[in-house]
Amino acid sequence: MSDQNHYELLGVDRSADAATISKAWRRRTRRAGPGSPEFARLNEAAETLLDPGRRAQYDATLPTPAVASEPVVSPDLPDEDAAAPAAPAAAPAVRAGLSRTWLAAVAVLTVLAVVAVVLAVIYQGKRSDHDATATARTEASAAARTAIGVLLSYSWNTMPADRQRDQGYLSPRYAKTFNENFDLLTKSSAGSLSSVAQTRTIVTVAVRSSAVMDAGPTRVNVLVFADQTVVHQAGPRKQVCPCLLNDRIKVSMLKSGGKWLVDDMQTG
Repeated sequence: MSDQNHYELLGVDRSADAATISKAWRRRTRRAGPGSPEFARLNEAAETLLDPGRRAQYDATLPTPAVASEPVVSPDLPDEDAAAPAAPAAAPAVRAGLSRTWLAAVAVLTVLAVVAVVLAVIYQGKRSDHDATATARTEASAAARTAIGVLLSYSWNTMPADRQRDQGYLSPRYAKTFNENFDLLTKSSAGSLSSVAQTRTIVTVAVRSSAVMDAGPTRVNVLVFADQTVVHQAGPRKQVCPCLLNDRIKVSMLKSGGKWLVDDMQTG
């Protein structure tokens, strides 16, 4: 498997889009144990191919696929010995015909000019959309990396402040769902402390990289790769749980009020 390129390793075509690459990565990492060499190679392949810039650089190192050449067909040439047809004799109707031809040519040119203007307007609109989408990819990807590092980190002794801090990264629609899940962490029953407080849990997230899956001017879906560390401080002895390496989070970013906000988040 070490001799395979990233596409062969994931089992996808060179033209595969981000969604296809992500699906192939999830399918193949289920069979590879976390921390194994195969798992690491699959992660490296997905991270490279899901990042447009890194993918372009990687593609440049691969051999160019062979393209079958088409046979060249020589055009039929006129017979040099064939006599040229005689020119028709001039007639009084020729002038009238030339006048009509000139008017027709002017009409055609006018139509072509109008078509050119319309095409220019369409091209300018598409160019503007393209520029807006390119800007959105960059801004939303950076905002997603920052947001994930904040939203998935919390400490047992600062939960109210953490919850308040998180609101600035959430869209109004998703804030309701996020807060309901967050409140489950601090929920206590029968006068006892919440599980987070009982274990004195501290969670920190270190974002490693991200890749844009699809993008538009106001909505961008980003795949974020992060390492999560969970620490339980229950009792006098500090206990550190194993890091959840190679965690992946699909984040839907929405541009609202000039800011990129998290509108949905799925882990795993």
